[in-house]
Amino acid sequence: MTAPLDMTLDAGLLARDAWLERASRRWGSLAHGAALLFVVMLYSNPQFWWPSLERLRLAFVSAGLCAGAVVVHRLVSGERLRLGGWAAAPLWAYLAFIPASLAWTVSASDTRFSLGEAWKMAVVFVAVQNVLDGRPRLRRFLLVGALASLGPALGSIEVWRTGDALVDGFRSHWRGAYADPNRLSMALVAVLPFALYGAVSARRRWARALFWAVSTAQLAAVVLTHSRSGSIAAGVATLLFLGRGRGGLRRAAVAAVAITIGLAIAAPETFWQRSATLGNLEEDESVQGRENAWKVLGVIVDERPLTGVGAGAFIQAWGHFAPLEAGARRYIAHNVLLEIVGELGVVAFALFCAFCGWVLLRLWGVGADPLVGVEARAIFAALAGYLVTEMANGYSLSWFLYFLFACAVAVIRTARLRATLSREAT
Repeated sequence: MTAPLDMTLDAGLLARDAWLERASRRWGSLAHGAALLFVVMLYSNPQFWWPSLERLRLAFVSAGLCAGAVVVHRLVSGERLRLGGWAAAPLWAYLAFIPASLAWTVSASDTRFSLGEAWKMAVVFVAVQNVLDGRPRLRRFLLVGALASLGPALGSIEVWRTGDALVDGFRSHWRGAYADPNRLSMALVAVLPFALYGAVSARRRWARALFWAVSTAQLAAVVLTHSRSGSIAAGVATLLFLGRGRGGLRRAAVAAVAITIGLAIAAPETFWQRSATLGNLEEDESVQGRENAWKVLGVIVDERPLTGVGAGAFIQAWGHFAPLEAGARRYIAHNVLLEIVGELGVVAFALFCAFCGWVLLRLWGVGADPLVGVEARAIFAALAGYLVTEMANGYSLSWFLYFLFACAVAVIRTARLRATLSREAT
């Protein structure tokens, strides 16, 4: 009697394990698909083609779907939910300053809004890094992100061609958040190295040609936004990616020559005129606005060095902290590091810098990995380029920044796991 009962129990356990394995695969695939949908929605903005979709907030919904599928996948599979490891502790400590700042903020409503945004960033950071649990999924995410950027890239080129409500009379833009030329250039810089990665790593000739075309469209759109920081960052990101690996210096030199020739032939005269103002910043209106914002930051740091004025409250704090020479017109901080210092204090600033420094150093090292080195180099170039744009703009709670953080943590973990398995095998 005992043997048949044991066999029945064993069969039941085997069936249960098989069901859990199938369910784990299904939820894992759903999470990966939702992550791809998230990056597509983030760039394509379909609600601006079909206004009826605006209420659906598709990018946010797809991020939430991804996060939910990740949680269920972890519950079914029994695996731990990855938060980035101990190395991500500075980032989580920095994010903790945002709800804490409700205790001292000068604008509770703005800080509550920033708290909601910070929650979204945390969801994206956790969900995307859990989804990209291997090289194939990481590669797919990078390439889909590059292709999705064709929407705003080609859209802004068309806006320039038609002269449709150009900003300041000469700066191209697109729709939604990308109606701001600076934000558009930042978003394109974030995935420019991904397109270059596809161009150098694709096996088929047509695929390589496609991704070279994507990167060309991205660069053209950045130029047409006339964003000086975006143009500099695009050049930095391109050279950082192409300059490493076999034949890297030759590729970087060829790319530099090609970009220079392309700019000389195709860049509009207004691009050169705006770029020339870098040599005479005293008379540049946008630089003067930044200087006024930094004067306000100086007062804030003097009076509130450890706390700042509260997350998202910098604009509202202008009236109280602005010296007379800063004027009455209010500006954002225009620098991500100064924004953090002014809103959350020097401790939060140090935590954010510590995490960014760790990520960049580890990515640089992983760039030599024989398995995922090329992906690590693409993510390093994208993150470095994006941070360059942040030095002149300043959006600390950015979807693009946090999905780049997630990609970085994922590729670092993949390289570490591969190295561990290699050591155990020997």
